Amino acid sequence: MVVLTAPAFFAMGFFQTYRQDPLRIYLFAGIYALFLLFIFLYLESVFSKENIDKMAELSSIADDIQAEKLASLETLTAGIAHEINNPLGIILGFSSLVLEKTDPESQIHKDLTIIERQGLQCKKVVDNLMNFTRGKGSSEGNVNLNSVIEHLMAVVGPGLRSQKISWECLLEPKLPLGPGNLQRWQQVLLNLINNAKAAMPKGGKIKIWTRCEENREAIEIGFQDTGSGIPKEDLAQVFDPFFSTKKGGKGIGLGLSIIYGIIKTFDGTIACQSRTDADSKELHGTTFIMSVPLIKTGRTLE
Repeated sequence: MVVLTAPAFFAMGFFQTYRQDPLRIYLFAGIYALFLLFIFLYLESVFSKENIDKMAELSSIADDIQAEKLASLETLTAGIAHEINNPLGIILGFSSLVLEKTDPESQIHKDLTIIERQGLQCKKVVDNLMNFTRGKGSSEGNVNLNSVIEHLMAVVGPGLRSQKISWECLLEPKLPLGPGNLQRWQQVLLNLINNAKAAMPKGGKIKIWTRCEENREAIEIGFQDTGSGIPKEDLAQVFDPFFSTKKGGKGIGLGLSIIYGIIKTFDGTIACQSRTDADSKELHGTTFIMSVPLIKTGRTLE
């Protein structure tokens, strides 16, 4: 809009002293008309059907590549998780058994406690791998997304508060039902919350919102934190399996891949926007925008 109107306002001032000279005004009018024609032709070429089709094709190719990555890793991770789970269960079982027979004050008991703790940490990693492989086939049913968010925040809220993290939920009233089930959406939100906590070690704020996209017949679910942000060079890889920006091996890089897989089973989309301290000292943080189709039941939620 500024591009189109700025020349006109400039001309009004420039020709103010030449009101008696219509030739100058006609000349400018002709040049300005050509300028508008150029802008129109440029925009028409950019947003032509051919270019839009090419952009859609590129987007489809990117989705196919991501889907192939997930599919090829599902078989691998399922096998790894299964092979690790069996001996891990034996280790944890015998550790627990021996712990019961040792003196709680002895050094052996303390050493066994460390072994058990690390074994449980390994089990958590295996569970994440299993969750990753179970991403498919989970789109059945429908769910009240507002209710999922409210119940989950009621559970995790006290823990967030103890870490100096506040939160705000802006949930659209009478939101239509969304696809999926309670467990899948809890998994999505918990992964986002855990990532936000890791990005805000000194505290911060989380904002979650829902709204109905009537024109697209979809529901938008937004999740925003005020954390340290993701560098621009890493944004294209955040949904890749085993890619993590966490330092010191604190993350195995499956959380966002799991989220991506779940949202795709709902025929939805997810996008990530982020700013680091280098981009803005005041407005740093990460935002995830998820969009999933409505469940057409002919009713809305009160």
